[in-house]
Amino acid sequence: MEYFSAKWFTAYYIALGTMLISYGVYLLFKTQSVKEYLLTVSSEDHTPAIWRKVLKYFFLFTIPCLVLSFFPFSWVELFFSIWSLLIVYLLGQLLVMWPQASQTILKLADEIDKKIRFVAANLISIGIILFLLCYLLIERMSSA
Repeated sequence: MEYFSAKWFTAYYIALGTMLISYGVYLLFKTQSVKEYLLTVSSEDHTPAIWRKVLKYFFLFTIPCLVLSFFPFSWVELFFSIWSLLIVYLLGQLLVMWPQASQTILKLADEIDKKIRFVAANLISIGIILFLLCYLLIERMSSA
């Protein structure tokens, strides 16, 4: 079970880190098109289906992380799993409160560029942190 847990977290850290970094770079270079997309979906009264799917799959991958963080017990993986669940909860709240959130996005249309770049920087930094967590996990498993 320990071997499977190490493989799971290694693959998950690499996959999620790669996606976060690539999407962060995309947001940096395509800020204007992302802004147009945000303004378009904010004018609709239902949440974008792709956002619900991404949140659902992120939650479905977080559950095995939470379980596997106990085999062998690892504080790092447990904190990562709890952080992931917190992100799912916060984004879920945003989607539930979509009518209010979309109105806020429309009101702050002139400030969206700065916020998109801020999110892009956060995505890139979290992706780098995930690669560092992967390195830490590989080092820990190779010394065991």
